[in-house]
Amino acid sequence: MAVFPWKVKAGANSANTFRTGDPEMARGPQEGTPASGGGAYVSIDETGEFAYHPSEAALLAGFEYVEEAACILDRAGIQHRLVLDRNRKLRLGQGLGEVDLEWLMRAWTDALKTHPSAHRLRRFLPARAGLLAGLFETLALEQGAPAPGNPWQVMADGRTEDLPALPEVDHRTAALRQHGDLRVTDPQGHVYRPVWTHPRLVPGKPIYVELPDIPGPVA
Repeated sequence: MAVFPWKVKAGANSANTFRTGDPEMARGPQEGTPASGGGAYVSIDETGEFAYHPSEAALLAGFEYVEEAACILDRAGIQHRLVLDRNRKLRLGQGLGEVDLEWLMRAWTDALKTHPSAHRLRRFLPARAGLLAGLFETLALEQGAPAPGNPWQVMADGRTEDLPALPEVDHRTAALRQHGDLRVTDPQGHVYRPVWTHPRLVPGKPIYVELPDIPGPVA
């Protein structure tokens, strides 16, 4: 089981009680920072697996008890925790301060190794400044969220097919896997090569390995 910097104590006073086991996690609790009340979240559960939640309601529906969520982040990088309200129901607690990006990078790279079938978009690791936005974007795509604007594209044998989300891409790439030139482009323009050789993959669902940009000819 992964070791995380803080855990929420369940109990009668759990709405106001937490402990910090790793000073790297936060730059200092900010109990006065309210929960955002809307928007998307990224969670890291007690096993180290990351997940994307499009709303606070979806976040709360994804957990059954307080300590199941080891870390919850909003788009601003503020940490939150689950707490119990007076009716013993889960709710999102106040902000605890900004996440430490070095810790977050390590947690993400560990998750790629530990949960390969859950995290199949293998993009190049972004710089620290783009890490948080990149995680939200990658996790949303991995979980099949439709991306506004550009579609996914599957390219093989000189032909390109537009598709709405990753499940459809999985289905199409499985049918085309014998094509050596098979490539996939996500809605943000990242280009991948599907790979089926990982021993812990779900059958029919490849890992998508990002390819470096190839500069065009100089005019």
